[in-house]
Amino acid sequence: MTQATPHASAEAILARHGKSFRFASYFMERRDAHDAALLYMVCRELDDLADQEMPTEAENESAHQRLMTIRGELLAGAGSDPLTRVLIDLQMRRELDTRAAVALIDALIGDVTRPALIQDERELMRYCYGVAGAVGVLMCPVVGADDSAIPHGIDLGLAMQMTNIARDVREDADMGRRYLPAEWIDQLTPEDIARADVDQRERIAHAIDRLLTRAEAYYASAADGFDRIPGKNRRAIAVAADVYRAIGFRLRGERLAWWRGRVHVPLTGKVWLATRRLSGRGAIAGSGLDHHDGELHRHIADLPGAHGFDHA
Repeated sequence: MTQATPHASAEAILARHGKSFRFASYFMERRDAHDAALLYMVCRELDDLADQEMPTEAENESAHQRLMTIRGELLAGAGSDPLTRVLIDLQMRRELDTRAAVALIDALIGDVTRPALIQDERELMRYCYGVAGAVGVLMCPVVGADDSAIPHGIDLGLAMQMTNIARDVREDADMGRRYLPAEWIDQLTPEDIARADVDQRERIAHAIDRLLTRAEAYYASAADGFDRIPGKNRRAIAVAADVYRAIGFRLRGERLAWWRGRVHVPLTGKVWLATRRLSGRGAIAGSGLDHHDGELHRHIADLPGAHGFDHA
């Protein structure tokens, strides 16, 4: 893998792989949008290093070793890898919590080295934290949110990842992965899901509906944190949340026909959602609580930034 200059590649990677976030970034403060693109680029490249899909085993091993080097450098607080340097720079300029980056790396490694066969809700939520909630921790200082917003930022990551899982059930099954908890679908394997009969399709659709309903509580908690983000960035994050949540609504609008593959929100839908949000009529309403609901983090309370984690 070539190590492109981070500042040169961030926008290109965002354009290719982060269409919903890139759309929302147009509404951000320019400096913050640039740093958010850098952070997205780092997270994407970490994911690429972990995925073990290089042309040769030697290249896979080299990528894994690089990932472990970055992990060690982050724990040490210094290093020479370009991705480490970006994260350390953001730590110094924006007070990024690099412990969350370590948690992200651990989750990415675990997703590759162990079969992706989620068993129960606890395992689901810890997985969602590792690959997405941790990104919420990293993103909060980049958008100028104060520390009280971090649990809500985690919840936005958790909600988005649950939406991802709901959208990608068929695709994941085809790759031998199952992120729906086994206890929700009577222990169906990825192979069972890929060739599901009518009854099994209905059972899986019910689990997807359950997951999307679960995500709603996290989107609402995320909305509780929007007011803790300053200015234009608040609108941008809210737009991103509205757009991503709409994937679940579109899936439900297609009667949870998950076996047909991914659903997408077209650009016209994104523009409509952004217009509503910018006019003060956002799609996601807050929970109405004036504090973060610790119950939402009962499975992840020991992880960086979570409700119950010692920030000292």
